[in-house]
Amino acid sequence: MIRENRRRRIYTIVTFALALVFIIFFILKALQENIDFYLTPSQVQSGDFNTERKFRLGGMVKENSFKNLQNLEVLFTITDFENEMVVSYEGILPNLFKENSGVVARGYLDRNKNIFVAEELLAKHDENYMPIEINDGNN
Repeated sequence: MIRENRRRRIYTIVTFALALVFIIFFILKALQENIDFYLTPSQVQSGDFNTERKFRLGGMVKENSFKNLQNLEVLFTITDFENEMVVSYEGILPNLFKENSGVVARGYLDRNKNIFVAEELLAKHDENYMPIEINDGNN
């Protein structure tokens, strides 16, 4: 009787442990597929990373590289001060987007045109940033 209870308890513990391992495995697998890598132009051009899927490209917007095309489409260059990459984006630019400032673009690499096609842009700001609404109230 005692052995049977002990055996049943061990089977229950092992079953729960295996179920937990499978759950953790599938959660990590799902998260891995949704991770966006943050790469610099030098890392992209080195070819060390799989750029077949979407990733994030980060760096500084190169001075005098911004070009307004048609509608809401723009071209600009992101640099890490070693290498640079041309970025195409169609949409409304973030308020803080400007040349010589940090930007992170999420999208994919178009190998035929050798440009990065951004689907989302995030403009970086320094530690002294103050929202426009607050800044206007102080003046």
